[in-house]
Amino acid sequence: MAHGTADPHRHAGAREALAAALKARLRTEPLDKVTVTELTRDCGITRQAFYYHFPDVRHLAVWVFETEVAGQVRTFASELGWADGLVRLMRYMRDNRASTLGVLDGLGRSGLERFLFEQMRPVTEAVVDEQGGGPVRVEDRVLVVDFYTSAVLAVLLRWVANGMVEHPYRVVGDLEVMLHGALQESVHRLDARAAPHRGRTEDPGNRASHGR
Repeated sequence: MAHGTADPHRHAGAREALAAALKARLRTEPLDKVTVTELTRDCGITRQAFYYHFPDVRHLAVWVFETEVAGQVRTFASELGWADGLVRLMRYMRDNRASTLGVLDGLGRSGLERFLFEQMRPVTEAVVDEQGGGPVRVEDRVLVVDFYTSAVLAVLLRWVANGMVEHPYRVVGDLEVMLHGALQESVHRLDARAAPHRGRTEDPGNRASHGR
């Protein structure tokens, strides 16, 4: 009952305050050392208020990453050129190095790869759309998007592991060169492979028309 009558603006403000407190803490300590007590004390809310929104600190960290980083992915994938948007995302991650690394470390390797794959997939879809929409068959389009998402993700993870030192423009420029020719060639080959199947599907109708 209390949840239904609560002020949504107040709850949104509490989430934002907790996010700011967490990011401040991550500048000086790892995620697994940050406690609910510290965060609630930092932003002046009760533990009950914290648990209203998040079951633990890790879930708060993931929410911060989703709203601030993944939100940017969705924005640039739909509104900006994918390359410029990816540069902006990488610059954000580098400018917020402490909180970014804290969240990524807290997710664990398998969780990190799965989470980032889901966030990076719209980038690849934007690339495919910019280059003609991908293969004719839906399942081939999924294959292309998933394959090149993994490739982009591998480059991003290597960049993070190397300390985010290399300039994002250089990293994304290399990706543009590789994706342009490789993606188009993949689409061409998959459509060529699918052509005989489409021909066989059309044969019965063709034969019927010839019979008439």
